[in-house]
Amino acid sequence: QVLNRRGGPFDAQDERVATALAAQCAVALQRSRMLEELLEKQRMERELQVAREIQMRFLPQKMPDLPPYEFAGWMRPADQTGGDVFDTIPAGDRRVALLLGDATGHGIGPALSVTQVRSMLRIALRLDAQLDAAFKNINDQLAADLSSNRFVTAFVGLLDADAHEMRFHSAGQSPVIHLVAATGEARELPTTALPLGMFAGFPVPDPPKLEMAPGDIVALITDGVFEREAEQEGGGLFGTERVADLLRAHRTGPLDEAIAAIVAAADAFGGTTPQADDMTLLLVRRAEG
Repeated sequence: QVLNRRGGPFDAQDERVATALAAQCAVALQRSRMLEELLEKQRMERELQVAREIQMRFLPQKMPDLPPYEFAGWMRPADQTGGDVFDTIPAGDRRVALLLGDATGHGIGPALSVTQVRSMLRIALRLDAQLDAAFKNINDQLAADLSSNRFVTAFVGLLDADAHEMRFHSAGQSPVIHLVAATGEARELPTTALPLGMFAGFPVPDPPKLEMAPGDIVALITDGVFEREAEQEGGGLFGTERVADLLRAHRTGPLDEAIAAIVAAADAFGGTTPQADDMTLLLVRRAEG
């Protein structure tokens, strides 16, 4: 403030000095505000990095040892945190539960939603809940917790390694590819229910049963892979056929190599186009012979 000049009123010279001082003050204030914003941004980035590390630790650190089956999984969020999740959960008696979830959007909110699905499924299985009951209760709890414009598409399967069959519920999660080793055909498994959390109390049909023959692969993949956009204009989406072709080409090698090939091909297809959605894959194969 410039107040109460001694010796008479302020003149033009006083005005010029005050303007110069005000300009310097404005620069100092602006720099101070920019520094505060930078520090706040750095704090948020550190918190997001911690959230990413926590989310990635929720992914399986070791795949099940369940001969004659092999498992492999991978996820890359589009942001620091993502709205995808996958899991392999031991369910006793040579059985393992498979989960692939994809919440609407990506970021902190969807990450919390899919983490909730994973946690509820793990607790249900620890309490020896049946697949149908776990599926129904997870849906009803999400419907109570999420806003009306939020939901989670999910595939929940229970693989019996002795009976060589998988019972599953697919809540809007499509496509799920079943590669038949005997013919090379890539079948798409049907969806069995609406996405989780859309509304409570929807009827849960009997889960379909999938027979796993020697060499068969089930590929659980989110739409961040299938819908990767081409770099060139009008190039379309990566699509299911390219994924199926890559599964056929790598059907006898390690599943980690099949995942690496699919991711590399999708990235090459997208080129410099930024990854618009989370990319997640979970593959399971019955060994041949």
